[in-house]
Amino acid sequence: MTLDTRALDRFLDDVASARVAPAGGTGAAVAGALGTALCEMVCVHSADTTGGTLADVRDDLRTERDHLSDLAAADAAVVDGLFAAADGPDEAGLKRATGVPITTAEACLTVLELAVDVTERGSPTAVADAVTGVLLVDAALHASLRTARHNLDRIADPSFVAVIEERTAEIEVRADDARDRAMGNAEAR
Repeated sequence: MTLDTRALDRFLDDVASARVAPAGGTGAAVAGALGTALCEMVCVHSADTTGGTLADVRDDLRTERDHLSDLAAADAAVVDGLFAAADGPDEAGLKRATGVPITTAEACLTVLELAVDVTERGSPTAVADAVTGVLLVDAALHASLRTARHNLDRIADPSFVAVIEERTAEIEVRADDARDRAMGNAEAR
């Protein structure tokens, strides 16, 4: 197999360009989608320890990968919108710039929770790929939370800030637990 890198190169060139988007949030969503795809691959190449398949987990992972791809595009659109405003970002724009990375983090959390099954039931010879996926998704999740918190610092609405702070804290705790369980499963294989 040869990898046609033209589309990837174009994306990376866009990130490294003078344009404001795609930026960090888009990159995080793409990294999360890549990690998800690796976990899907393990499902394809595995029969679980009871002789069943991981088809149900794979379907759920595919849904989240598609969601993360959509979020990458949404993030780029939000960033473009923020920088296009003549008077600078308004409160509504900043709330969107917080909401997209939170949603990205939530999608990554779902993937990490699914990865617990992948690393527990997947083929031992393929689990190393799931570990790479877990690490990419975990990094994407934490980067997304950091972006959300950065944008949240510029929002004046205290009730919105409180809700988002609570959500970020819950996502982080659940994600760390899921990542640790997935990694523990892989190490036990």
